[in-house]
Amino acid sequence: MTLMSVQNLGISLRRREVFKGISFEIQEGEFVGLIGPNGAGKTSLMRAILGLLPHDGSSSLAAMSPRQRARTVAWMPQSREIAWPVSVERIVALGRLPHLATGQRMPLADQVRVDAAIERLGLEAYRQRAASRLSGGEQARALIARSLAQDTPVLMASNGF
Repeated sequence: MTLMSVQNLGISLRRREVFKGISFEIQEGEFVGLIGPNGAGKTSLMRAILGLLPHDGSSSLAAMSPRQRARTVAWMPQSREIAWPVSVERIVALGRLPHLATGQRMPLADQVRVDAAIERLGLEAYRQRAASRLSGGEQARALIARSLAQDTPVLMASNGF
């Protein structure tokens, strides 16, 4: 099953062509790494694929509605400052939002996914701590747990994780 399709993708930033003509498909079960020097456009490519940057060409993810995209791909950007004093548990629970109706309380099955992600990342002792007061590494673990709780078939992460 094809999870992502990119056709003839290109972007320009500040009138400078970053890349053009990128085409590929990613199938279920594949693991893909994007390697290159700093400033080569790796993060820009991922952001364009997600529809977060204007681009030429097409991306199956960018063509989705925001809700469907959030049910398909978890995105862990390079920058990851948590600036608000929300508990680690609430940060991880944000990963379940795409699966809930507006205003819906979190069902038990979703809470089980949140609990499992917290446990998998060893964050049980931090569950009620304000995420904004964690170290950088602890914040990264909380955001990885959020992505795991999101339970998507695609996980995209920029360097730094």
